[in-house]
Amino acid sequence: MIKVGQKIEIKIEKIITGGAGIGKCGNIVVMVPYSVPGDKLQVSITETKKNYARAKIISIISPSAHRISPPCPYHFSSHPKGCGYTHRLYCGGCNLQMTDYKNQLELKTAIVQDFFDIKVNKIIPAANPFRYRNKVQMPVGGKTGNVITGFFHPQSHRIVNIEKCLLQSEKANEIILALRNLINEYKIQPYNEDKRAGILRHIILRQSFAFGKFMIIFVSKTNFIPYMREIVEKITKKFQEVVSVYQNINYEKTNVILGNKNFKLFGPDTIKEKIGRIIFEISPPSFFQINTIQTGKLYEVIKNFCQLKGDENIVDVYSGAGGISIYFAPFCRKITGIEEMSSSVSDAIKNAKINNTKNIFFIRGNADYILRKMDFSKASDIVILDPPRAGCSQIVLNSLLKILPQKIIYTSCNPATLSRDIKILSPKYKLIEIQPVDMFPQTAHIECVAKLSLGNTLR
Repeated sequence: MIKVGQKIEIKIEKIITGGAGIGKCGNIVVMVPYSVPGDKLQVSITETKKNYARAKIISIISPSAHRISPPCPYHFSSHPKGCGYTHRLYCGGCNLQMTDYKNQLELKTAIVQDFFDIKVNKIIPAANPFRYRNKVQMPVGGKTGNVITGFFHPQSHRIVNIEKCLLQSEKANEIILALRNLINEYKIQPYNEDKRAGILRHIILRQSFAFGKFMIIFVSKTNFIPYMREIVEKITKKFQEVVSVYQNINYEKTNVILGNKNFKLFGPDTIKEKIGRIIFEISPPSFFQINTIQTGKLYEVIKNFCQLKGDENIVDVYSGAGGISIYFAPFCRKITGIEEMSSSVSDAIKNAKINNTKNIFFIRGNADYILRKMDFSKASDIVILDPPRAGCSQIVLNSLLKILPQKIIYTSCNPATLSRDIKILSPKYKLIEIQPVDMFPQTAHIECVAKLSLGNTLR
């Protein structure tokens, strides 16, 4: 029986969902973050359960052939072996950066394969596994005049002060650093979540890769931020790429970053982004996939799975800001988007108009209640699902089993909930194909597209 605090040696056998490596100590499975299959490690047990335990690396006895030295200085493994592994603050973002990119792709394909009986396609790689993020959200901390910005240490709210993040563009890093210097220059008080005091909570930067423009969003606890006019004037003069600046106000004691109030301080209401031929306008609360280039590849996978001939009626459930709907509109007869968030529906309607799309209809409401009222009497009917990480609700799945569209194309960022939901649909639907897409290189996050067909034959 192993105990918390016990030190053991372990050989890592595989990676599981979430990115932790696993090995065995007797009959107990031990999960070890930042490990690579093939690593032989000395670890310390941090948590024990009936059938498994968690541990942290103390030292690497012998590294995997696929272990590399991460290029990011804020990564867990970016310091001498055995020196500070248990105490040093590190960023929890890139939990696969300690292994080479080719191996990351193989590990992610294997993670998805563990959930399904059919052969999973090899994951579609990113052309650039760094500098791909079009949005960064940095908490603000420290003290007045000595403010820090960065990302949280894993499972904590301790901010790791970061100068350069390798997942965002060099220009984005320059803008964030300049903003931090201005905040310190004007002695803007950072928010202290323990005391619920202070002013500035987060800095958000949204980037258009297609047009090279940026939007800045200052998230504050208060209505007023001192010297904001001067800060906006200086940052927009220094970086002409910054074309839009907002203040968002969040009074609440919450982990949710954005509040409900947005005030434009400078420039246009939105910035524009482009995927393929489609232009999107992005506002402060808009949902937009983090990796613009890979989003185009993801949409193409979904379109290919639909096998569109032009006469299809498509229902896009959890349609968000209308990305999938607008992208597919030229290739089908009609597409209907269902989305609960009113701000997302407003963005979707606006984006449809920008792209002169006539055959789209957006319905604001809960998919649980709307989907079961849809007419799926035609043989060309298709449902596209793109739910949040928790997957589809039981009501949505039950509705699909009653209305029986010919095809379901299910996009998911969580293989576990995707597998669960496909099993619920399995009495009526056959799983035909699964295609993972690497939307988030250096991390364990995986996007998958699954094709399901009504009955036991491909239609």
